[in-house]
Amino acid sequence: MDRQAQAITVAVCDASEISRVGIARSLARHGLDVVAEAGDHTDALRLARSGQAAVVLVDLGLPPAPGAAFEVVAAANDAGSIAIAVGVDGAPDGLFTALRSGAAGYLTKDLPSSSWAGAIAAALRGETALSRAMTAMLVERFREEGGREPVAAFLPSDRRLTKRELDVLRCVAQGYTNRRVAAELSLSVETVRSHV
Repeated sequence: MDRQAQAITVAVCDASEISRVGIARSLARHGLDVVAEAGDHTDALRLARSGQAAVVLVDLGLPPAPGAAFEVVAAANDAGSIAIAVGVDGAPDGLFTALRSGAAGYLTKDLPSSSWAGAIAAALRGETALSRAMTAMLVERFREEGGREPVAAFLPSDRRLTKRELDVLRCVAQGYTNRRVAAELSLSVETVRSHV
């Protein structure tokens, strides 16, 4: 076991005692230390606000579901912990709402414990803790929502930039320095910086 993995502290917020115990034992086999557990909304909020664990796993079914879980995720983030949502299934609505509420990922209970341990370590490195299937769902949703905006909307246009800003952009695209752009367009260097 890696020393860094041994130092990872985890809290588990889940209404099911069987789930809490199972998660704690499974993660312990991978060198993660479950330092606290909560079985209801009040205890989960208290635990999340304490900041005593580096990572807080929050079951989306925590009563009164689903709002309670998102409140716990926000509290964990405010305390400096990393919150990861947990659920029985990977329903897209739960996944997207969890991510929007600040969760650093979403783990389903059908994943092997090694995947959970890897995802927790990844979240601590600043990565998003998602399975490949969930990543595919997220990309698909992004494409669907992104498809509403034509690609041309992201390109420079005289409808979004002034003529002078476009002139500055063209010079910068040619590799000109701010000083050379200023001389080329008869502007001050400060004005060029502002446009850039």
